[in-house]
Formats: sequence, C-alpha cells, structure tokens
Amino acid sequence: MMRAGLFDQEPAGGAKQTQASPTKTQEQATPSTPTDSAVQEESDLAQVQAELKAVHEPDVHALAKALGIDLPATGADPADSPTSSLQDLGDLDGDGVSEFALKLMPSVKGGAPEGGGADELPSWQLILLAWDGAEWRASRIKAGFEPYEVQALSSLIPGSRQIALVVYSGAQAIPYPAIYQIKDHTAAQVWDGRSDESLYEGLVQGRIEFRNSNEGATPVMIASGRADPGLLHFPIGSPRGFDVQTIYAWDGHGYTPKRTEYRANEDYKIYLFISALHLHDFRSAYALIDPPRFLKTGAPSLELFRKQIQASWPEFLDDKIFEIPEAIPTTPGKFAFELNDEDKHYIYTPSFAAGSKLLITGLERHERPGGGR
Repeated sequence: MMRAGLFDQEPAGGAKQTQASPTKTQEQATPSTPTDSAVQEESDLAQVQAELKAVHEPDVHALAKALGIDLPATGADPADSPTSSLQDLGDLDGDGVSEFALKLMPSVKGGAPEGGGADELPSWQLILLAWDGAEWRASRIKAGFEPYEVQALSSLIPGSRQIALVVYSGAQAIPYPAIYQIKDHTAAQVWDGRSDESLYEGLVQGRIEFRNSNEGATPVMIASGRADPGLLHFPIGSPRGFDVQTIYAWDGHGYTPKRTEYRANEDYKIYLFISALHLHDFRSAYALIDPPRFLKTGAPSLELFRKQIQASWPEFLDDKIFEIPEAIPTTPGKFAFELNDEDKHYIYTPSFAAGSKLLITGLERHERPGGGR
C-alpha cells in the first residue's frame, strides 16, 4: 500500500511515462514444447479430478487427504509453499461451501522431466476446486513458474465474487494481474492485464492492491512500483529513482487507468526537467529551477533561460536517453546522471534547494574521463 500524500504531481508538459521494461507479449512465458506441456497439464488435471471422486462431502480435511497434501499452518501463505498446497478462497458462489485454490507442483503430480527447465514445464499449476452439491470439481486457473498471489474479490460482476491472480514476472518483479469469474463451479478468465487489449501497465518492483473505495462499490486496483521513464534510465536494483502509483477502476469488462501519481523527490525533478526540455516546454522547465541561482544573475527571465539551454545544453532538446550511473556517487554529486551518446559522454551534477519544492539551483556538466563507456 502506498502512503497518501507522496504522489501529487504530473510530468511537465504532459510528458507521458513510458516503461522501458519488456512488452506484455515479450513477458509472456511460452514453453519451448507447448504441446508436451499442454498434454502434461491435462493429465495432471484429470488425475486431480479422479482423486476428487473419492470425496463425497464438502470437507477440507477429506479433500486434503484425497489429494495427499497437508493443510497449511495457520498464517502461512500457500502460494509460498514449495510443495502442493490448498488455499481457502471463501464461499465464492454462495452455496455455503468454500472454494479452494490448489497449487499443484509437478514434483508431486506427474513429475518434471529430468533436466527440464521452467520453459519446458511450468513449475506449478493453480487449480480451482469447487463443490457442486454432489462432488468436487477441478478447473485450471493458470499454469506458470513465477511468484504469484491469489485472493477473492467482492463483486465485480453482479451476483458473484471473483478471483484475482497476480503473477510477478522476471528479475524486475513486474506484476501482471488477471481476474477470473466462477461460472458453473469452474474458473473462467474475464480479464487479463497481460493481453494486448489491456490498458494495464506493469511497474518495476511493483505491487498490486485491491481496495474497496466505497461501501457497495467494486474494488479499485492500485498498482505501485518504481517508475522507469523512457528519457531517464535507472539500473535494475538501484536505490535511485522515484515511485509511481496508478489507480485502476473496473468498467464492467476490465480494469482501466483513472489516475497516476508520482513521488516528488530529486530524481523525479530531474525527470520532469529533462522531459519538459525534450518537448521544448521552456516554461515548465523554468518553473522547476531557482532562476537567480540557476542562471547566476539578479535579473533572471524565461528568455534568458531559453537562450542558455539552447547555447549550453542543446542535448536536452534532442531525443536523447540519459542514464543514472551504476555506481552511487558521493555528495554533492549523489544525484548525478549521464549521457552516453556516440559523440557525447557527459556527467551532470544537479543541485537542489532545501524544502519540499526541491527547485534545481544549478546544473554542472563534465566530460566523462576517458571519453567513452
């Protein structure tokens, strides 16, 4: 959950944040032998359904015994279990009996092939177990190998509850949510944040939270994480950067973005400054500086600022990508950034005024020692 009051500004000049992370299509895990994986998944699902035939009552202990798995300890998250596990989702279909998410591990059911990797056979399958009044029924929610979270949501679709599944993808831990509806005691996907039609954008080192906005209203989805804007690149794992939070609302078919907020810190001010000049929006960039100190004159003006940028820092007006250095410099250069172009190899050290506005008071540029990367 993001703290209130930290996100209160938009990019200057309407600059849109773009993600430097892989596209949704690139992030999707595609097994190298999809036919074999699909056959194995169907076999596992059929085996689970066959084991459920031995259970003739809506009792979780009988269910766990038939599947040959232990119930999770109190407070443990079944999604974190290295072995097959059951997660109680509550009564999703209103029949008085809880539904369960079965995390099925290949080492327990079917077994992974020798030497097989995550791209050959998913490390887990998530299967919905639902009581239909006479027997337990099994339906697949998703198969995968990355960390995930699953929870039940209050009604997004009238007359039912839904399952929200969030998968955290890759080294950057980008979360991708999906929503499943319970129909006829089976799980049916109704929205996938990874699809090309989705307006969802995953954030680096991100988290997803579902929050009820008003009593009786459908829950909003809050995506938070580290911003990765296209004009200013931050290394993976760097303590530098700024946080972003996007609030999504359910429109009856899927989650759509309604508001994006950013944490105002020094790196965010640098990004605003670069993005404003990239758009030749000198007025917005001028609002980010302390004019007398930045221009070193007692008679600063927007026109003087424009001329100084054009004469001294024309690279900010071009389509350049600036980078945060891998090594963390010491004060006063702790907010340094770089330009590594074919013929330009510069290090910039900005300085900031004290206080909440963090106005830029100066910007020094030095050629990179050695002239290259």
